[in-house]
Amino acid sequence: MSNPASIASERLTSLDAFRGFAIAGMLLVNNPGTWDPAIVPRLLLHAEWHGCTFADLIFPFFLFAVGMAMPFSDARKREQGFPFWKSVVIAARRALLLYLLGAFLKSTSLNEPVLHFGILQRIGILYFATFLLLRLRSGWQATIAVSALFLWWGILAFVSGPGIIQGSFERDVNAAQYLDSFILAPEDKETIISMIPGLSSVLFGVHAGRFLMPKTSPSVLLNTFGLAGIAGIVLGLAWDTIVPLNKILWSSSFAVYTAGWACAVFFLFYWVIEVRQLHRVGFPFVVYGMNAITVYVATGLFVRWVMLSWKVPWDGSTTSLTGYFYRSFSAVTGPTVGSLLYSTLIILVGWLLCYWMHRRKLYLKV
Repeated sequence: MSNPASIASERLTSLDAFRGFAIAGMLLVNNPGTWDPAIVPRLLLHAEWHGCTFADLIFPFFLFAVGMAMPFSDARKREQGFPFWKSVVIAARRALLLYLLGAFLKSTSLNEPVLHFGILQRIGILYFATFLLLRLRSGWQATIAVSALFLWWGILAFVSGPGIIQGSFERDVNAAQYLDSFILAPEDKETIISMIPGLSSVLFGVHAGRFLMPKTSPSVLLNTFGLAGIAGIVLGLAWDTIVPLNKILWSSSFAVYTAGWACAVFFLFYWVIEVRQLHRVGFPFVVYGMNAITVYVATGLFVRWVMLSWKVPWDGSTTSLTGYFYRSFSAVTGPTVGSLLYSTLIILVGWLLCYWMHRRKLYLKV
């Protein structure tokens, strides 16, 4: 087996593309021309409670990609002679910065300073928690990942409280939301308890990244990711009959199911880019993946401070730039396609920023 440190400097383009796909998916899902559920395609809206749509897969994909990248990053630090304590300090600083960036984005959307949970905050916390487990043996990591799934299940099965139905996964009567009510603001939709199986999602990615590091033949890698993808999807659907798929609760079945889909989608990127060498096909996603957090924050601020804030004339009144472009597109194509075209516009703006940075070799790492 090859020394992982010797491979740390070899950038895996398919992983960058997979991460970029997740970010592009976030921009697509988070920026429709309208939030009217009668107009936006069902797959691009999160499930109201139980279930899993394309929109629900995107954030788990990114967490999986975070986990996949961590063994490569850690091996690089070892190769450079970083002491472990220094690596922990760097990871803690990165996690704190992610949390503060997420809080800043949330504050701009609410026009008041808040520390509510959001996507970047969860990424930061789960990243740091996983980092502390990163140098454990893979067997221990697998044990922790599986144990976290059953721990979450046990909490919902056995914790009781006022208005709580033990073992229920329904809205407002489950133990996870009850425990969160002591910690989170009412505006926070996803739960603190969901961080437990969320840790499993990142650890599944760590295992995938570790498997990629040795000089394993592409055929073995493809077979493994293909089988892992099928197994995760089937197991998640089977578990769904007992523990419903639920993104807000981040149910155990949801963590396994989305990890299966992550393996399946990464399989495609690996086959196209690393095996078939069709780098031009993956290039648009690679550009996104090289500055993933930067484009997420930048587009979020652009939409809030420009597209939603600037007013322009429309039909005898005024509307935001978002409304202007959505209505203009809809007048030609109809509302559903018009909403998708607006999302595409935001994706294009983000991509042009990333491409500009890529051409100048500017890669901002949080």
